[in-house]
Amino acid sequence: MADDDSKGNVIKGPWKRAKKVSRSQTEKVTQDMVFIDDVAENVMIPLIHGLAENGLEIKSDDFCREIGFLNEVVRAILFRHLGYKHDISELIKYIMRLRTEKTEDVYASFDSDVVEKLNQFVKIQDEIEKEKDDD
Repeated sequence: MADDDSKGNVIKGPWKRAKKVSRSQTEKVTQDMVFIDDVAENVMIPLIHGLAENGLEIKSDDFCREIGFLNEVVRAILFRHLGYKHDISELIKYIMRLRTEKTEDVYASFDSDVVEKLNQFVKIQDEIEKEKDDD
């Protein structure tokens, strides 16, 4: 067998340095995520029990979706509090409008028009995906 002196395909270049994350930063993020999980659970479990005690069907698919959404909203609040981004926060900015009646009175109202447009868009995207899958 002959010696193979080729070095293969080696790409050299000045690569952008990846951001180095210290162990303490990693530990802080880990602790923050555990905190978020704990607080969200401490908020959601009593809520679910309270709803069940008041006769709501908590085993339905619709309930699971809705409570899952609510859980993500709680987590988004905690993410923001700790300085992290959460995708649900961006959605909330579009579907909830703030109104000010007096300097100290601020109210949030649900923008159903935006949600309806979003729903229509998602339905159209689903139909397009289904057509692609059928081809």
